[in-house]
Amino acid sequence: MVDLGVRVEFYEQVIEGEPSRGYLGALDRIDGYRAAVVPAVGDRLMMASLRVADRESAVLLPSSEQLPVRFVEHHLVPERDGKVPSWWDSYDQPVVTIVLHASLGSSPGGEPLRRMVRQFVADGWECSGPEGSELAEYGRWVWE
Repeated sequence: MVDLGVRVEFYEQVIEGEPSRGYLGALDRIDGYRAAVVPAVGDRLMMASLRVADRESAVLLPSSEQLPVRFVEHHLVPERDGKVPSWWDSYDQPVVTIVLHASLGSSPGGEPLRRMVRQFVADGWECSGPEGSELAEYGRWVWE
């Protein structure tokens, strides 16, 4: 099994095969997911597998909705003579983060995504966004 981090980046417009437009912010979780393999760019991730709360209290996500993996970030850890060097002050285990893009716009599916963002923030995902954005407000809500 492979431990994965997941980042869902939200944009005003997401069209498969084209660059996403209008960055709104992101949800990050650097741990908490396992997979049989590291998904590759273009592979699809089932939205329902991102559920973090128990089934009864979680916002029900459409089980058939899928998001393509846009990027795979490999965060390596340097090793010298079998040890992590003392100057390395980051994480001590390698991490793979898959990056997904989703639209948070005013599409018909927009409100379920907003509920999903609120649920994920409440469950400990880090939320960030440009100053004044809706996602920046969600991120502040957690820390107040």
